[in-house]
Amino acid sequence: MRALQFSGDSVAEVTEIDNAPLEPGWARVKVHYNSVCGSDLALYQGNWHGNRYPIVPGHEWSGVVSEVNGTGQEWIGRPVIGDLIHACHFCDPCRDGLSVMCESLTEIGFTVNGGCAEYVDVPVPNLYALPDRLPLASACQVEPLAVALHAVDRAAVRPGERVAVLGCGGIGLLIVQAARCAGAVVQLAADPVEFRQKAALRVGAAEACDASSAAYGQLAGERFDVVFEASGAPESVAQGLDMLRPGGRLVAVGYRVGASHPIETAKLPLAYASLLGVMGPGGKYREAISLLASGAVDAAPLLTDFVTLDDHEEALSRAIARQDGTIRVVFDLTGGDRG
Repeated sequence: MRALQFSGDSVAEVTEIDNAPLEPGWARVKVHYNSVCGSDLALYQGNWHGNRYPIVPGHEWSGVVSEVNGTGQEWIGRPVIGDLIHACHFCDPCRDGLSVMCESLTEIGFTVNGGCAEYVDVPVPNLYALPDRLPLASACQVEPLAVALHAVDRAAVRPGERVAVLGCGGIGLLIVQAARCAGAVVQLAADPVEFRQKAALRVGAAEACDASSAAYGQLAGERFDVVFEASGAPESVAQGLDMLRPGGRLVAVGYRVGASHPIETAKLPLAYASLLGVMGPGGKYREAISLLASGAVDAAPLLTDFVTLDDHEEALSRAIARQDGTIRVVFDLTGGDRG
């Protein structure tokens, strides 16, 4: 099958790889769409943890089950997405409900081949069926929306709370919508790219601006109940801490491996503030599917660049440069019949 393969150090190529024998209890899915997130870009550049090279990336995919080895034959022909996390369920983190921290974690698209290929193999228990009313092009955003919902849940966002979102890439725009679904008011969304600011307004942020602007300074000074840092820039975490009201929560969702920035840690106890880290989808897949299928969350503003695997070099460059007009690159493996 044709697949996009990363080798680290910004080296990628489309190649033919053999489909390995399907493991018992696993399904083979014909991929229709796979979107690219910041972790994929870091993996491409060779700056990611918990991976191997060469690797077929891709964990934000949607498709149709073509084969199952063993029980679960009823899945064949069904449109699905799948959890990227394959955990042991026995180690201490798993038993504590933190499967993303499994001591022997397998991650589709990072440690085993993922969805930037004609087919992806997935454990049958990781599959989630999709309703007919949810187009597969939108369904590739189920996994990142689950991450956003997990972040909002971990922050214990309450109706009426004032929220700021720093970073308006794919995850940031989904956090804007997830926070609004929880009843919060997203008063501020910040991003240096004007196109992304406009996207944040489109999905429900009250104000959007660059962090260097006067408007940002005025809004940031009003203080927030919850600040979500979704850009991964460590200096933005420090900025977010200054934006909290007493007792507020700062939630770090984005991150860059190896990057650092000094923080005056005294601000945490002096403001009675909480600093929270979020990793992974947290099992929020069914909620994410429901919100996308109902239209309560709109994936369209995120999905800006539909490309083929052969167009990967230019598309990845646009995504890394955060080129104006690009938010989410989506690899279309349907041959252009978008459904």
